[in-house]
Amino acid sequence: MERLLHAKAHGVRVIGSSTLALCHLASGAADAYYQFGLHCWDLAAATVIIREAGGIVMDTSGGPLDLMSCRVVAAGTREMAMLIAQALQTINYGRDDEK
Repeated sequence: MERLLHAKAHGVRVIGSSTLALCHLASGAADAYYQFGLHCWDLAAATVIIREAGGIVMDTSGGPLDLMSCRVVAAGTREMAMLIAQALQTINYGRDDEK
């Protein structure tokens, strides 16, 4: 979080619902989102909504999103998503298909 604040973030908002936060991104009310520990059912529908709105959804490593990895970076642009992914230290919460 501290690394992102040094990247000239205007603010950090935590609203308590990952799906709602991802839909805020799709609507343009937020610029980016990242989270570790989300399950595939938390991400599936919101991923479709963000991509249909023109946003980017990827793994926290900067690679393609793997719904089973329990981690996500989403942003309005690829550049913003990569900036966030590069600032993160990936945390492994396990995979949904291995539980």
